[in-house]
Amino acid sequence: MKQKPPSPSVLRALGSLGGLGFTFAIPTALGAIIGTYLEGYFHTGPWIIIICLVVGLIVGGLGVYGLLKTVLRNGF
Repeated sequence: MKQKPPSPSVLRALGSLGGLGFTFAIPTALGAIIGTYLEGYFHTGPWIIIICLVVGLIVGGLGVYGLLKTVLRNGF
């Protein structure tokens, strides 16, 4: 018995969900890189790195939330 291929909406949703890692990792990594650069420039200790990393985590989390909201609104 031959299986029916998945519908395009399922494939689109899976493709969008496949980008979740990048959506979260890129802002987090950029926050760490920018924080490291600014810490080297201002010599403030780890505080700028921590602040930029937290901002990157928040931006990444908001990006994941927006992506999931879009995928769930459009449905599988």
